[in-house]
Amino acid sequence: MSMVLRGVAIAVLTVAAVAALGWAFIYGGSTELGPLGRVGQAALWSVPVVKLVFNLAAACTAGPLVLALFVLAPDEPAHRQARRFAGYSASVWALAAGVFTIVNFQLIANIPLSADGFFEAFFSFLVTEDPALSGVMATGIAAITAGLCFMLRGQSAVALTAALAFSGLIPPVLNSHAGGGADHADSTLSLFLHSGAAVVWLGGLAGLVWLRPFLGAGRLGTVVRRYSTLALLSFIVLAVSGVLAASAAIGSLAQIGTPYGGIVVVKSAVFLILGVFGALHRLWVVRRLDTEPARAARYFWLLVVVELGVMGAASGLAVSLARTETPTSLGLTASSEPPPAPALGSLLAQWEPDPLWSVVCAVGAFVYLAGVRRARTSGMRWPAHRTALWLTGLTLLFLVTNGGVHVYQGYLFNTHVLTQMLLTAVVPLFLVMASPLSLAELAVRPRTDGSTGGLEMLRSFLRPALGAAAATPYVPVLLVAGTLVAFYYTPLLSYSALSQLGYAIMTLLALFSGCIYVAALIGAAQPAQLPMKLGAVAGTALLYGVYGQAIGAQATRLGEAWYTAVGQPWGQQPSVAPELAGPIIWVIAGGTLATTAVIIALRGMAGHGARGSLEANPCRRAKASPSSSVLR
Repeated sequence: MSMVLRGVAIAVLTVAAVAALGWAFIYGGSTELGPLGRVGQAALWSVPVVKLVFNLAAACTAGPLVLALFVLAPDEPAHRQARRFAGYSASVWALAAGVFTIVNFQLIANIPLSADGFFEAFFSFLVTEDPALSGVMATGIAAITAGLCFMLRGQSAVALTAALAFSGLIPPVLNSHAGGGADHADSTLSLFLHSGAAVVWLGGLAGLVWLRPFLGAGRLGTVVRRYSTLALLSFIVLAVSGVLAASAAIGSLAQIGTPYGGIVVVKSAVFLILGVFGALHRLWVVRRLDTEPARAARYFWLLVVVELGVMGAASGLAVSLARTETPTSLGLTASSEPPPAPALGSLLAQWEPDPLWSVVCAVGAFVYLAGVRRARTSGMRWPAHRTALWLTGLTLLFLVTNGGVHVYQGYLFNTHVLTQMLLTAVVPLFLVMASPLSLAELAVRPRTDGSTGGLEMLRSFLRPALGAAAATPYVPVLLVAGTLVAFYYTPLLSYSALSQLGYAIMTLLALFSGCIYVAALIGAAQPAQLPMKLGAVAGTALLYGVYGQAIGAQATRLGEAWYTAVGQPWGQQPSVAPELAGPIIWVIAGGTLATTAVIIALRGMAGHGARGSLEANPCRRAKASPSSSVLR
């Protein structure tokens, strides 16, 4: 029965993928040879077909590894089988990457495989051209991943292998439409997030089919429930990143009628159908796997086969979409212009979506609200003001990383400083006070089968790190000082304005240092620690005061270097003066540090030894949590 299920699933996935690829490839106008008449239709069609195999094999490599990391117990037979399936898939992935490099060269060079001098030209192509280097990197990563899947054991080794597998998605993304433009760093990141979420969803589901003989009736419900959580998170990431990537490629709603826009519309409809399947799994099948395991299992595997067919169609559409000219690349949309001169109105009106932080905010809001719902369903009360603090913090993070501040920080030195201070001092204060880790401890049940879930990672890594930081408050102060040095006295200053990756590093570093700082100071404390924590706040105030003075004194030099690197189209205006950077640091630091000091003092005077902030546990469990969970 298991072999029949595997065969049917492979057939449905393959037929749907090839059919969708064929329709979209023809509809998108990619079958026209044009100047590629020497290579012929066979070579033209071989590129998307091999790329489809590449994508499916990559998904069936990374997806089972994610199952082995977060769903399966290390000592159960299914864990070893997941690694084996990933190894087999990675072998196919490596082969497909190598073949794709060859057939892609045929199109690029317009040289048929049988032509004289093909191999000489191909070897020259391998060492000189970016598409070839991308193919070589993907082939090498896939081959190494295959070897590691068969050789290594233990969760640490599986984590390393999974990280390597996901890194194999980067080379093809950099050579896609998103990476081909001069100003498409955002869409490149969108595509990577989109690809990563897709391989977890598709590869995980394919992994479940492979693992069916090794999952007993009593185990199936637990495994499916955990995978369902991963699939739901993948759905959110796919939705947000897909919208942003499509917006960057299409440019405007007027271009929906283009071939590229038409394929996007069909792919969106397929995505919504997958969402319906996901809802059926979560709301109907998963619940019955515990109460009616035999009957529910039959419906589950039937839905899985159909869902794999729909996923195959989505995969075929995605491959064809990557070979279809975008409206933006054809010049059908208006060229981007600099924003208007900075003013309060333009600062509020401008908009530049950032894919990474849009996804972070969407997932953060969903997971937190799901945790609150889970706590209340379990008979616990979660303070409403903590939820309000979390949503406020995420809203601020979203506005800073997607709104006018994000737009102008790429042009103005003072707005860049404003961005860094909001991310380091303001946003963390709201997020930390919302006690997300305490909510996780209330909402997520511990696992008893030896597998690794969110609660296990929290207790193994985050709690010890926060405890060490709270015991020595001067360490977070030094961390903040180090980030200030990195922001203003290293190449990260201009790199964060010129590169999407640099901006992501700057944002992540600012949030990390700020959250560690706030959590260490307003977290759990003994009365004897009160003077030390207030002293750390005073030291931080002195630090910001000195840095504000230094930045103000060097504003002209820093501003000239900044404007030389990034450009400044508005000339000399008061709002663009780099000298504003110093007062920005003082005002924001003064307000947030005063607030932090008041919180520390109030909790110290309360003297009840309550665990605070990230350490707080304001609710008590009233009864066991229900079996279904979006956080498990």
